[in-house]
Amino acid sequence: MIFYLIIFLILIAILIGFCIWIYRLFKLYKSGNRKSFWIQSSILAVITIIVTWNLQIFPFSKNFYIKEQTELLTGKNFWSWEIYDYEELGVRGEGYTIDIFEFNDEMAEYFKNPDSDFFEKYPLELDYRENWTRKTWKKTPVIESEVEYLEHSTPHYGGWKGEIVERMKFVRKLANKEGSFYAYNNRGENNVDFFIICPNEKLIIMINHNM
Repeated sequence: MIFYLIIFLILIAILIGFCIWIYRLFKLYKSGNRKSFWIQSSILAVITIIVTWNLQIFPFSKNFYIKEQTELLTGKNFWSWEIYDYEELGVRGEGYTIDIFEFNDEMAEYFKNPDSDFFEKYPLELDYRENWTRKTWKKTPVIESEVEYLEHSTPHYGGWKGEIVERMKFVRKLANKEGSFYAYNNRGENNVDFFIICPNEKLIIMINHNM
């Protein structure tokens, strides 16, 4: 709790610092000190790009991030385009995220009949999941002994309405019929990364649910 409070206070301090910097730039411009104005504006622009890139706010930054993630998950490095995302985070590390990305026809053809490495080696063990259990790709439908991880990844929260509810139904539908693949990482029953690839829909779905 204290850690997340500190992070929140740091973010507030950074935001205030940016506002003060912008105010000073405005004063520099008004005073006619154009050289200092342009130098400081350039520095601010570079810092802003770096920060927004790492926060995946900058245009296409998330596409690059997902490209790296899909290589770790599947062994294939490919571009994809975001169809849907949802994020709900708590202050103690708990939360829920889902990202749905669409890939191209070439990758769809590969995933219709992936090679043996796909099933035997991937997803790779992620550095930040070293204490988690890793399960490699299998064909859907999800086997009975692993249904609990699918259910944990597609919860029914009373406050959820509209599109997020429909997305949960869609994910469960894909996971419970033939034609797709699934894999997951887990730490116990309450912390799960769940992944689905559907060649027919040309989709890769990445879910994280921590409690």
